[in-house]
Amino acid sequence: MQKWIMFSLFIVACLLGTGVLFQNISVRQAEMAKEEAAGPTLKFVATNYKFDQAEYKVKAGEKVTVSLLNKEGLHAMEVVGTSVKLDNNTKSMEFTFDKPGEYEVHCTLPCGPGHADMKTKLIVE
Repeated sequence: MQKWIMFSLFIVACLLGTGVLFQNISVRQAEMAKEEAAGPTLKFVATNYKFDQAEYKVKAGEKVTVSLLNKEGLHAMEVVGTSVKLDNNTKSMEFTFDKPGEYEVHCTLPCGPGHADMKTKLIVE
């Protein structure tokens, strides 16, 4: 009798685990579809005292989703001359860069001894 109860509990646990697995897959697929429908993205990845790229490029007049990912440390960023300011509370926003040119991007949250050098460039073509 005890073997049947344990076997039944095992089957129920397997079914619940499978359900949770497929639910998470569905949620992730929905997120990916939303990202694709959102259009172009501009993703800044911040680590200690540097961004992942020396320069970023976007097309003038195109609405992009600008986002910040803190891969290492805690950072915030600003695109100088625009209203784009991202931090832990506002991790992404949509913005249209209308004027071509070069914009300085820098960390706005003091993050340590290399903070002053944490800069990159955004080129709007």
